Amino acid sequence: MVEKTNSIFRSKDDIISMFFGLLVVGLVAYFLINFIEKRKGNINLPGVSNELELEIKDKDKISPKKSVDVARNDSLWKIAVREYGDGYKWTEIAKANNLKNPGLLEIGQKLILPEIESSQIKDELANEEGKGDSGSHEYRVVTGDNLWKIAVAEYGDGYKWTKIWQDNRSKLNSPDKLEIGMMLIIYDKI
Repeated sequence: MVEKTNSIFRSKDDIISMFFGLLVVGLVAYFLINFIEKRKGNINLPGVSNELELEIKDKDKISPKKSVDVARNDSLWKIAVREYGDGYKWTEIAKANNLKNPGLLEIGQKLILPEIESSQIKDELANEEGKGDSGSHEYRVVTGDNLWKIAVAEYGDGYKWTKIWQDNRSKLNSPDKLEIGMMLIIYDKI
């Protein structure tokens, strides 16, 4: 009987090779099954929620919010102009829907429209007309800066980059044309 065992496995290398072969086959099978399972089921689109599931979980907590379905050739800018009369409110829509890539919208996607008080819109318009009323300071652009980073540093919110760009339109024709040493006006009151 000892001789039969020796004839099947001639050396330790055969045993080790067989073990690693089984390990590789097992790993390939695991990854293949995992890949197939991930392809099944729900498709998660940013800004799209399963409303039925939300109603069941938090039926008492959900307050009816205004929403909009994305149509063909829609963008957050177009939706903001249509709903609020101000394209720069696209950042508020993106924040309310936790969109990681606001440029990718799907036709039929439901977007929640945040409630923006008319007083907030009036305050912003008043700030634009008489910017001297609120405090401001200058920010010097350094290497590696972009409007998003500046907005995070100054306002704690990257989506406020549009405000910085809007406030400095006389210096910036395009938001991606920052020059090192350029002085930007940052208004303390948002």
